[in-house]
Amino acid sequence: MESAWRDARITRIYEGTNEINRMLAVGMLVKKAMKGHVDLLNPAMKVVDELKGIPSMDKPDYSELFAEEKEMIQKLKKVFLMVAGSAVQKFGPEMEEHQQLLLASSDILIEVYLAESAILRTEKNVKRFGEDKQQEQIAMSKLYLYHAVDTIAQKAKEGIVSFSEGDEQRMMLMGVKRFTKYHNFPNVAALRTKIAEKLILDNKFSF
Repeated sequence: MESAWRDARITRIYEGTNEINRMLAVGMLVKKAMKGHVDLLNPAMKVVDELKGIPSMDKPDYSELFAEEKEMIQKLKKVFLMVAGSAVQKFGPEMEEHQQLLLASSDILIEVYLAESAILRTEKNVKRFGEDKQQEQIAMSKLYLYHAVDTIAQKAKEGIVSFSEGDEQRMMLMGVKRFTKYHNFPNVAALRTKIAEKLILDNKFSF
């Protein structure tokens, strides 16, 4: 019992490494932006200009597989640019001292990366094996993105209210609402059922 309790202390190192990497993910991007190696501010300013304009009322075409999901990924990237870019403008090199803001921005970045990677990998498999044989993978990709949208919206709000106020804050919160809005919400229950039925049928982890 003593040995198990003593050895369990190592788990703190694992989590500590994750926290450090989360801060480094955005921290290194900020440093590159400040040195001019990465253009972060201009794309962020374009997002702000977009928020000041009138949104398009054209009805989008989502007939192709993952059409809306890919559009949503692009909008989620705008959320990251809006939050991280505005924070860099406000704090500059001192942003590294605002660890909670760094962590919120990092969580947004990670969720966008994972959701986009899942969609692109599934799309590649669909082209190789056919859409009929990838129904469960399609369901998992859509389901992950659905949850990622909620996580990103929450983290973005946390970041925005921590460094802005007044009209600036209201505009960015409006941007979060606009950029995390589905045109057609996925049927989450149906997606989960499809995945579960595959696992039950195979009686093993199938993916």
